[in-house]
Amino acid sequence: MAGKFNEQEKEYIRSRLLEHGRQLFGDLGLKKTSISDLTKQVHIAQGSFYLFYESKEELYFEILEQEERYIREELLHNVLLKGKVTKETFCNFLQQALQFLDESPIIKQLYDKSTMEQLLRKLPQKKLESNHQGDIAFLVPYIEKWQAEGIMKQLEPAIIVSMIRSLVILSLQKEVIGETNYKPTMDQFVKLISEDLIND
Repeated sequence: MAGKFNEQEKEYIRSRLLEHGRQLFGDLGLKKTSISDLTKQVHIAQGSFYLFYESKEELYFEILEQEERYIREELLHNVLLKGKVTKETFCNFLQQALQFLDESPIIKQLYDKSTMEQLLRKLPQKKLESNHQGDIAFLVPYIEKWQAEGIMKQLEPAIIVSMIRSLVILSLQKEVIGETNYKPTMDQFVKLISEDLIND
């Protein structure tokens, strides 16, 4: 029943599900982590899980979005916006973002094609679209500011966001690209994007 927990309890349980979900998904992966695994860690009945999330995929996706927000906010402010935005600093921002993606146990699960397919199959389309719109809403004001200052080329801001998103999607194709060629390939794409977007 929805009234089983008060608002304070719900907030606490949700935070614990996120915390333990991050650990379990990172250790076991999406497929091998069960709802029972998650609820045991939080000490709630298995059926109570559905008061918070419609599926384990929805919990996983929320954790992914937390990782994304870290990249967008922490790296943007601590790497890119510390000084003047140049080709070099923009390149450094993209490289550090890719490094974080590569080191995140949760995001690493997406290297497995079947994990990505499971997410796309289980998650509502509007949730995926909302994620995309969130990227646009966050980045476009910065892009427009840089364009007004003559720092960034006058491309459609939504296209620039899509270029960055495409780089992230490409970074998940390590197995397809091949271990040997992966890093130099990504480095080259980062360089090309930075050279193309940022004015001298």
